[in-house]
Amino acid sequence: MRRRPVMVVVIIVTLTLFLSGCEKEKEASGIEEISLEETAESGETEEEDLSGETQEEDTEESGEEPGSIFVYVCGQVAAPGVYELPGDARVYQAIEMAGGTLEGASPESLNLAQQAEDGQKIYVPTEEEAQTGAALQDTMGGAQDTASDQEAGKVNLNTAGLEELMTLTGIGQTRAEAILAYREEEGAFRSPEDIMNVEGIKEGIYEKLKDEITV
Repeated sequence: MRRRPVMVVVIIVTLTLFLSGCEKEKEASGIEEISLEETAESGETEEEDLSGETQEEDTEESGEEPGSIFVYVCGQVAAPGVYELPGDARVYQAIEMAGGTLEGASPESLNLAQQAEDGQKIYVPTEEEAQTGAALQDTMGGAQDTASDQEAGKVNLNTAGLEELMTLTGIGQTRAEAILAYREEEGAFRSPEDIMNVEGIKEGIYEKLKDEITV
């Protein structure tokens, strides 16, 4: 009869220990679940931040790409010709692209900090020309010629871009690109007839467009 109370006490102690162990396991499990949820949320936040940074970088890069312009650099430079420059280029950069100035040149007579414009003629005079004002007359004369050509509806082979060249009779994109390539390799056209030196353009095409072009 005395064994029964002892057994009851043992059973009660065993149940108490078992129940307390289960509660600890539940608490530990809850901590692990919270930890996993916090890790997942922090990972999603980092991905969103990285995605936002990538989009901002792409936007900044796209905003840093200015368009291209073509300028004709001539006079006292090492390599006169038509050059392609970034849209925000300055006059001094165009002269550098042409190999720099020759001995006896007077680049200080130009505004080297001026922003270059598409189709612009940049003439570097000699010191003598700068003193007599001949360079200014040449530059003004070139501007007047360009204006008169535009009024007459003619396309200047030395300053026209790809799209403008494609407006000529018989000139598609391939031939227009060939004209630009010739300009870069051989320099400026000296006469309208020189267009026949471009690959793919012969006398027949020239006869169709000779009244549409000038240099």
